[in-house]
Amino acid sequence: MIKQIFIFSVFLLSPLILCESAFCDSMDELIQHFGEEYDSIKKPSPNSSVNTDYQLDQAALGAVYTTKALSLIYRQNQEIMNKYDEMLQKYAETIKQNSEIIKLLKIIAKKERAELKSQ
Repeated sequence: MIKQIFIFSVFLLSPLILCESAFCDSMDELIQHFGEEYDSIKKPSPNSSVNTDYQLDQAALGAVYTTKALSLIYRQNQEIMNKYDEMLQKYAETIKQNSEIIKLLKIIAKKERAELKSQ
């Protein structure tokens, strides 16, 4: 029963935890927070009947931070894709400008040939 309540509460609180991940700036910071929270989980005494709760706490914390890490990776990937799109647009613009320059150079070359032939 306690296990079911714990799992249910983890799923209810996961949106709040996911929103908190938006404030993490880097993977290093995320790993540091995970380490602190992991170390803060109280280890049960050897004769305790809640030993499985401790393991569930560790598993739930791992799942939460895995989700946070994936969210951070997703945001970083989106930023990289946006920069990639910008770069592609700049390359397309450069290619267009280069083809215009080539056309102008061809026109200039034709005029110079015509002038040379007329002399």
